[in-house]
Amino acid sequence: MQEELSKYFNAKAELQFVSVDGFRNYLNVYQPFYIRYAKIIIIMPALGVKAEFYHPFAIALRNLGYIVVSVDLRGTGKSEAKPNKKRNFGYREMLNYDWPVILDKVNRHFPDKEIYLLGHSLGGQLNVLYAAKHNNLLKGLILAAACTVHYKAWKFPYNLGVLFGTQAGRLLVKILGYFPGKKVGFAGTEAKNLILDWAYTGRTGKYKPIGDDFDYESNFKNIELPVLALSFDNDKLAPQKAVKELTGKMKNARKQFYHFTGKDYNHFNWVKKNKDIVDKIDEWIRNSSQAYYHIDYQ
Repeated sequence: MQEELSKYFNAKAELQFVSVDGFRNYLNVYQPFYIRYAKIIIIMPALGVKAEFYHPFAIALRNLGYIVVSVDLRGTGKSEAKPNKKRNFGYREMLNYDWPVILDKVNRHFPDKEIYLLGHSLGGQLNVLYAAKHNNLLKGLILAAACTVHYKAWKFPYNLGVLFGTQAGRLLVKILGYFPGKKVGFAGTEAKNLILDWAYTGRTGKYKPIGDDFDYESNFKNIELPVLALSFDNDKLAPQKAVKELTGKMKNARKQFYHFTGKDYNHFNWVKKNKDIVDKIDEWIRNSSQAYYHIDYQ
């Protein structure tokens, strides 16, 4: 009986969707028992990380009463758009072909609900870009270990490692036509333009997706949402300075920054050791729904 109850309360539903350019993918939906007043949190993963990795985190948020949706990024997990030498895509396709369909599918399934986009690492960066274009469709942004990859946002000598790593990735995809992440020990098999977009930010600190004529840098000021940025003491892939450089682009957002210390959290393990994190998110959503506040950190 206990095992059957455990399976029931940890269950998720899958909703199929098809991207604008015709690739199938799935939403993982974690629905609480009562949904009348439930808010929605959509989880966008880190580079090369499958949506299933966030299962314990999604369950914890669901248990607090949120409708939680997770989805594989294009090219990862259950996404049909697997990258190779002949199949290429970058930030432009993800933001214009995937994100709108995901939001539309969620809105149709759960109409008239407030939606928060929660992004881990690259997922957080892409959510910020999406918000620059569609601020009015969202209730707020949650950035979990999400930062710019601009090398100047790292302290010496880590900045040299970031510059070398991003630009080595750029060189590799220009030679191979894709990024063999599993072989080099970073991310997964990634598309050429995705890595080129990533490497461009690494060099310049700016976002200019290949083939996208929308000026994101000039429109970050249009983001007027509540934003919660979470960072972790032992996270070498998203240090505070780099997190702040990303959030600093949103000049008119209502920002709150919270840095977790003393719990040995790193770039990934907070997903499973998540009680403090989900409690902070829940507290922030409740507060941001009731009052206007703007916390700057210089």
